[in-house]
Amino acid sequence: MAQKVVTLYLDDTSIRLVVAHERRIKKWADLPLEPGLVKNGVVLKEAEVAAKIRQLLKLRKVKAKKVILGISGLHCLTRPIILPQLPKEMLEEAVRREAKRVLPVALEQLYLSWQSIPAPEQKTQVFLVAVPCKTADALFRTLRQAGLKAELMDLKPLLLARLAPEATAIMVDVQATEFDIVIMADKVPQPIRTIALPSQALPWEEKLLMIKNDLARTIQFYNSNNPERPLADTVPIFVSGDLASKPELCQSLSGELGHPVLPLPSPLECPEEMNPNLYLANISLVLKKLHPAGETAPSISSLNLLPASYRPEPISPARVLALPGVVVALGLLFFLAVLIQNTSAEIASLRRQLESTDQLLQQKIELKQSLSQRIAELEKKIAEAQASGDSLAAAVATLEKQHGAVNGDLKATVGSLSSAITLSSIAQANPTLTIEGSAPSGEDILAYLKELEASGQFSHITIASMKRVDEERMDFVLILSPRGE
Repeated sequence: MAQKVVTLYLDDTSIRLVVAHERRIKKWADLPLEPGLVKNGVVLKEAEVAAKIRQLLKLRKVKAKKVILGISGLHCLTRPIILPQLPKEMLEEAVRREAKRVLPVALEQLYLSWQSIPAPEQKTQVFLVAVPCKTADALFRTLRQAGLKAELMDLKPLLLARLAPEATAIMVDVQATEFDIVIMADKVPQPIRTIALPSQALPWEEKLLMIKNDLARTIQFYNSNNPERPLADTVPIFVSGDLASKPELCQSLSGELGHPVLPLPSPLECPEEMNPNLYLANISLVLKKLHPAGETAPSISSLNLLPASYRPEPISPARVLALPGVVVALGLLFFLAVLIQNTSAEIASLRRQLESTDQLLQQKIELKQSLSQRIAELEKKIAEAQASGDSLAAAVATLEKQHGAVNGDLKATVGSLSSAITLSSIAQANPTLTIEGSAPSGEDILAYLKELEASGQFSHITIASMKRVDEERMDFVLILSPRGE
């Protein structure tokens, strides 16, 4: 029997449904949402959105209790992080410590998910995803009111990354109120950006300019942080959503950025009357359920962002074995009852009692041997745990040392600012800092550079770019190499 997969993708403007049986799409629909029901990915009016979901399922005659869920990437945080090589049992604590250090939001406000990915030698690398609790909780309450539960959950930019036809590629998805940019490098999405559009009615000329500028900055940011493997001009840009249906705009984007621009193909065969560009997030959810990993899938393709508190409780082995145990026990009791009733000789009863006593004694002897073996195993694990504790202490000391170095770099960067300089972003990727900002003139930028050199914190400072934006502002990008101890 073909496996039925029901997927829902929800953002500020619509709910999109795709139902598939194995790899064949059977039903699809897009139900618009009135303004104010969902804003910035957060369900504001849960009862009304739940009614919309029920309406959509009824309209397409879909009966389901469980769904595969996709959400917008707005306000969600993603990043790969590198840690010292650690034992598996220590990894979760180390990831949470590093997340607390690098994320700009308190961990109590986030649901964290992570998955190990290929790492440099003698290192551990994980891909970290943080979803705001406010976003997730409101959405799951809405699903519950609609009579549904989520089996899996993922972000749209990660779902699009799963569909990348090549290991290294650039993904751009444009929707009515937002657009996503994903750079795939050797099947690892880095970086990921979801940018809200200022207005749903923004003309395409302004929208395309905004997309082009953000895309150029993202590519430049990646190249400056990966000088050993920058993106070549031959790396394609795969577009989806509203932009995929406008070939003339895609051609313009290709001409300005110097990369080939291609529509993102659907890996599933779609009915002729279906526009796959609008449902690629749902299609990726189908693949995530049917094929969690594959040869072309990214390293994080099997990552499930559903918080642990919303996942079904696993079936305990003790509960599985309980019923057969009861049946066996009842059978033994019945057997003993019949045996007692059919026994008339007192000597036979005494013999059975003696045999039962001998058996019990043998069981206690075997139990003692088993406990002795278990004690030896526990002593061995205690010794291993002590060794693991020493490794964790060393790892924590390394992280604190790195934290101090980063604080020194940031203090020098901000302390050298003049009133003429405005910084728009500071990005740290060991061991370099990338600073983006603006100033009235090139002299102001050079003066800031001299202040940075005078701080003695950096061994090398490079002006990656400096261009005049208008008569009153010049944008610049600096790359700083911290001075080693």
